[in-house]
Amino acid sequence: MIVKTSENEIMGKILLAEDDDSMRRFLEVILKRENYEFFSAKDGLEALEIALGNEIDIVVTDAVMPNMTGYDLCRILRQTPEKQHIPLIILSGFDQNDSANENNCPVDFYLTKGNNLKEDLTKTLESILTNQSGNLGNSKPL
Repeated sequence: MIVKTSENEIMGKILLAEDDDSMRRFLEVILKRENYEFFSAKDGLEALEIALGNEIDIVVTDAVMPNMTGYDLCRILRQTPEKQHIPLIILSGFDQNDSANENNCPVDFYLTKGNNLKEDLTKTLESILTNQSGNLGNSKPL
């Protein structure tokens, strides 16, 4: 795990999976400004290939994507012994209670895409990397 020790150092390796191009670019800007090293994927299948071939500190994935959903990506990573320890964050346009998959999805945090996404994501990532726990803004630990 990589943790930030000064303003110019990399904080951690994030895998970002988001099928919407504009949302993915928005999230990439957030990660870059916070000095995270990251891999980007356009769907769950591409994200799985990246996760299996690289050392990743945290996975941030959209819930609904083509080829493989974020929920399925999380399930597969939880079933992969060398990757099951990676913290998983689901991003969704719906509240957690509206999610049909919430009871079967083995994620650590659920973030709603909304006005506070930037703040919620940065606080959640920082919390995970510093081993803090708790409910942050609209993030909902599962």
